[in-house]
Amino acid sequence: MSFALLSLYFMAGSLALFIVALRVRRIRLRTVLPTLSIALVVILLLTAIFDNVMIASGLFDYGSQTLLGIHLGLAPLEDFTYPVCVVLFAPALWWLAGGVLPPEATEPGSRPGVTPGSSTKGR
Repeated sequence: MSFALLSLYFMAGSLALFIVALRVRRIRLRTVLPTLSIALVVILLLTAIFDNVMIASGLFDYGSQTLLGIHLGLAPLEDFTYPVCVVLFAPALWWLAGGVLPPEATEPGSRPGVTPGSSTKGR
């Protein structure tokens, strides 16, 4: 199995979880997109720097038969799919675990921190 195919599986799973979290918690994408975009840029930049340093220093190497052959410096393109997965997966997991959201992130009429169909008795 190639790294690209493995990366696609992880990306599809992360995207699916992200969509589920947006729907379940009724989060408006436009309110969280700027923050997620900044996080993605920072993580991609750090990946580019540190992957190139680690590969150049000989800490690890890839078998060329499992790569697409596109590199950014010494780092293969496939290495940059994992930060994308993290930016989708980590917030989705946080939201589904009941993490607190800013009030402006949720759809009008929904209560932050309360999932649809859950009871608020005793709170």
